[in-house]
Formats: sequence, structure tokens, C-alpha cells
Amino acid sequence: MKRIGECEKVLGYRFRRKSRLKEALTHSSFAYENNLPSNERMEFLGDAILELVVSDILYRKYLQAAEGELTEKRASLVNGKKLTVIARKLSLGKFLFLGKGEDAQGGRELSSNLANALEAIIGAIFLDRGLRAATRFIKKEFFKA
Repeated sequence: MKRIGECEKVLGYRFRRKSRLKEALTHSSFAYENNLPSNERMEFLGDAILELVVSDILYRKYLQAAEGELTEKRASLVNGKKLTVIARKLSLGKFLFLGKGEDAQGGRELSSNLANALEAIIGAIFLDRGLRAATRFIKKEFFKA
């Protein structure tokens, strides 16, 4: 549980249910080796929440922007490259639960694993404390001044 506590500090978010964060950090390879749920379902949820929150922020911020412009702005914020940059800044790789093979092949630095974990964390925060908490986290990480 030390890894979970350290990750909470980095995220600036304390989970009511630590198991949610552990699941968000659990790659399918580790899940398979240990008969646990992986982060894939939380990633699915987090992806949708991220798009919703970013869309809402952009809609309210750019009152005169056309739909196409808003779509471009959103795409620049929720793409894999941006997710990976944020995940690396948070050092998420060191917190991931990876299977032996995935870990040996450099899975902690793999862009897709990092981006997926960040989306899963957003989903976990939503499940833990709702949309308001997820929105605060997204604003802090995606809209820093």
C-alpha cells in the first residue's frame, strides 16, 4: 500500500477507497497473472469523463468559437501525446502494477500504458467522489496556467 500512498501524494488526491486507485494502476498483464481486474474498464470511463469535462470547459471559455474550433482545441488536450506528457510529469510509470513480461520490456515508459493509466485514474476519481472531484483534477492537470 506504500505505492498507493505515494501515488496519492503525487496526484494531490486522497482516495476514500484505495482499491480504486490500485485498480486504475493495474495493467492487464498484472491482472492476468494475479487474477485481478485490470484498469481497462476505468480507462473507458475516464476517457468519457475527460472528454465531457474538457468539452464543457472549452464551451464555456470560448463563447464565440465554432464547433470545429472547439473540436480542434479538445483534440489537442485529450490526445494520447498530451496524456502521456501529463502521466510522465506525474511519474505514473513507477506506480503501475505490471506483469513480469510487460515490466521487463519497458512497460513503465510505454506511452500507451501511461496514457491509459491516467484515463483510468480519472475514472477512479469519478467513482470515488463524483464528477466535481474529477473536474478539479482535470482542471489542475490539463488547464494549468
